[in-house]
Amino acid sequence: MAEFLLAEGFLGGKTVEIDEDRFNEILYAKNVIKPIWEVEDTFALLANAFIEFEEYLISVGIRYFYQRDMQRDADHFFDDVRQNLNLKLISVLTASRMYEEQLHRRMSSLSKLVGEEIDLRSSFRAVFDGSLEYRVMYALRNHALHNQLPLGAISIGDYKLSSTGNLRDDAPTRLRITVDPKISVEDFCNSDKINARIRDEVNALGFRHLDLKFFARGFLMCLARCHQDFREATESVLEDALDELHSADHHLQITKGELPKYTTLICRKGEQVEGHDIDYSKNSRIVEIRKYWSGLRWIQRGYISSEVKASKNTYPRAHEEIWIAD
Repeated sequence: MAEFLLAEGFLGGKTVEIDEDRFNEILYAKNVIKPIWEVEDTFALLANAFIEFEEYLISVGIRYFYQRDMQRDADHFFDDVRQNLNLKLISVLTASRMYEEQLHRRMSSLSKLVGEEIDLRSSFRAVFDGSLEYRVMYALRNHALHNQLPLGAISIGDYKLSSTGNLRDDAPTRLRITVDPKISVEDFCNSDKINARIRDEVNALGFRHLDLKFFARGFLMCLARCHQDFREATESVLEDALDELHSADHHLQITKGELPKYTTLICRKGEQVEGHDIDYSKNSRIVEIRKYWSGLRWIQRGYISSEVKASKNTYPRAHEEIWIAD
């Protein structure tokens, strides 16, 4: 005969006996939380891959600017940059495919578990139909994984900027370094791994290259908005599941007389023991995790740089040679 318990640790501390129905209710809550947490983990993988892509772009500009005498080694420099950027970009594209496929699969499982449909496919269809950036990067993903490396070209520009807008008036200036990775429209439109309608759409733009920064950022912005739809669609079932674990934690706390270190759910049948971590304080961390990465929904509006800006009580406020932006 089976014995069902709430326990502090794995039968190492206080225990409370419960019936089978209560055991199943708590286990159900644990099973609801699991796929939601796994989707959050997969999105974090995508977000970190994208941040590494952006960080590498910044590092390229730094290396280019500080390597003063690089004319003799320019070819090697650009070869390394191109290959590393391809590596970072493919990491983003691969993680995006993993995220989409795993999200839909886990939401299908969760729908069966909770008895109501949670389908995010309409969110992804909406961004596909409404965003050129999403369509291009979605197509580029197939091209990159099945045809050839995606990066067509890269240019690094330096621009002298004056605080007055006139470089001839001897006002303070600064040098701006810009790294511009690009997608070759010719390679894109010649790829048989890309949908003909999207190839025609890109070809009709009339340009030789597409700005990879713009399209990559727009792609992640769309995925972040889909992820927000996922969070909203799962909010109520997650709250109910966490309430169930909190109730179990409280039940054990009453018996123990103090807050348990961590709570487990136990089913014991003779020598066979089945255990589940249902500790509320540990599982409830997902609430904070679901607040991460919200800034990705506004990537295109962000301007992140390492320029020197004027700041209260900070030196310098102005300089005779360097333009300190307000």
